[in-house]
Amino acid sequence: MEEVDFSLPSKFIDASVDEDFDKALKIAKLIAKQHHLTLTDELEILSNSAAMVSSIDEMTAVFSMVEDIRGRGY
Repeated sequence: MEEVDFSLPSKFIDASVDEDFDKALKIAKLIAKQHHLTLTDELEILSNSAAMVSSIDEMTAVFSMVEDIRGRGY
């Protein structure tokens, strides 16, 4: 059984704030794999979850990164 890395969502937020597309995409794919979901479904969850982030800057960064990933066809 694979161990679940609970730090990945936080790492996704950090990569989004840093505008590091490649890192954010890699992390999103890892999260999707852990959840046994498609990347499309995981991006929807990340987008919906961003509304719960307390920092407006982080929330905006996550929304923007999710849209960037979608916009590039992933």
